[in-house]
Amino acid sequence: MYQRITLSLLFFLMCAYAPGVVHAQTTSDALLAQIAQLLAQVQSLQSQLNTLGGTPTGGGSAVPGVGQIPTVAVHTALSGACVRLTQSLAPGAEGADVEALQRALAQDTALYPEGLITGYYGALTQRAVERFQAARGIVFGGTPATTGYGAVGPQTRNALLAGCSPAQRNPAIARDLVITPEVGPLPLSVTATFSLNGSSCSSYELDWGDGTRPLSFDAGSQGGACSRDIAHKRATHTYTLPGAHTAVLRATQGPLSEATVVSRTTISVGETQLRGFSLSPTTGSAPLTTSITFPVAGSNCTSYEADWGDGTIDRFEATQFSTCINDSGTESLTHTYTAPGTYTVRFKTGRARIAELETNEVWRVVVAGDITPTTAVEIQPTAGEAPLRVDVRMYGFGESCTSYSLDWGDGSALQQFEALEDLTCGSEPFEAVFSHTYITPGSYQLRIRTGQQPLAQLPVKAETITVGDARASGVQTRCPYSSAPVCGELEVQCSAGFSCRRSVQTFADRCILEDAGARFLYSGTCR
Repeated sequence: MYQRITLSLLFFLMCAYAPGVVHAQTTSDALLAQIAQLLAQVQSLQSQLNTLGGTPTGGGSAVPGVGQIPTVAVHTALSGACVRLTQSLAPGAEGADVEALQRALAQDTALYPEGLITGYYGALTQRAVERFQAARGIVFGGTPATTGYGAVGPQTRNALLAGCSPAQRNPAIARDLVITPEVGPLPLSVTATFSLNGSSCSSYELDWGDGTRPLSFDAGSQGGACSRDIAHKRATHTYTLPGAHTAVLRATQGPLSEATVVSRTTISVGETQLRGFSLSPTTGSAPLTTSITFPVAGSNCTSYEADWGDGTIDRFEATQFSTCINDSGTESLTHTYTAPGTYTVRFKTGRARIAELETNEVWRVVVAGDITPTTAVEIQPTAGEAPLRVDVRMYGFGESCTSYSLDWGDGSALQQFEALEDLTCGSEPFEAVFSHTYITPGSYQLRIRTGQQPLAQLPVKAETITVGDARASGVQTRCPYSSAPVCGELEVQCSAGFSCRRSVQTFADRCILEDAGARFLYSGTCR
């Protein structure tokens, strides 16, 4: 039956698509190309018929009564390659499996002459797969969506796996790699656990990422099949250097030299600061209830303090840090403002006593109501070594009606704005930041006027700014911090009408961070 169907299909295709064969109106090269294309289509149809009839397909399989169907450019490609794919692949796919496929195909330049290892399944990879499928007699034509031509399905995956030796066909895969804790202060002791397939011939190497000697085992080359058990491994390590360390696990069934990366985990060492804080809402009418939400890892050893800016302070002082509970999640603190005004909220938390913690976040809360428009002023810092950057923050209501004047006291130009008297002032809250850097050591009088009146009627707020010279004593005493790397956020001053993105970068220590005018985020490197 298959013989009659195949011969009929061949005759139909030749009559329909190759009239040049009958009328002898094309060149011999064109005829050969058409015949090759027709044979590929016949082979594809034959493969589908065999599947329906339960007969396995293969390269160069014979059609009953017809003889051997010829194929084009058949060769024993990838005879020494071994690739085990965990999923089917199609054009447009990305990831480690695509990289493994490309590496295997690149071993045969006739299949994949470009040899690009990109991790993206594009047109070049599709053509290489098509060549491999034709060479192995899997499929000769069609598309990835219709016949699977150019896509890696179960048949093609099995053909790729056929190049593996018995010991390679079940490569060791590390599962359930867990390193705890992933964040903590110096020194940080961690525990790593993972599992391997086949303990009798599994090699592995766990590189802790801090320059210390990796933990490794080399099973070597062993004859025979590997055991079918699962080996559970557990190891401990102590980090003594601050920073973000990437632990890398490599594994294989066979010699350690053939091990490949199966997992990576980043451990942040030297951090007492956590990340991921929010305060909501920040504006509203009195009475206004707002909440701080913050992350907690090890609830019994995490301290926190919330200064709500109206005289109320919520705090929890941890007393135990050596044996922290291995839990994580978020906690919330709630506060209600009963009086209108603008409040500065400062929050700090971490695995240390409150006195040892740095401030994590600073927020402004604006509570509307029947209030007299006023403008609050905050100056930070008021003393330090040259060059010293000083920030003046003004916040209040009705920015268009708020006049201000800043005299930095060092002969630089005044920064001022005088609002028109006949404006109708709104009640929208605002915050403005002015920055100035003092280059020369000395004592300066910073004079500020601000309010919803003409400048001449506003009182002066004076603040003494003391700028020291670290070179005079030869010792830099202004920076009592450790030399551990820290992450900071550069405050970008944006011109009117433009939007600027804050820049986050790592500094060698807190001194350099402050010199650059960055806001401290946490110990360790930025990620």
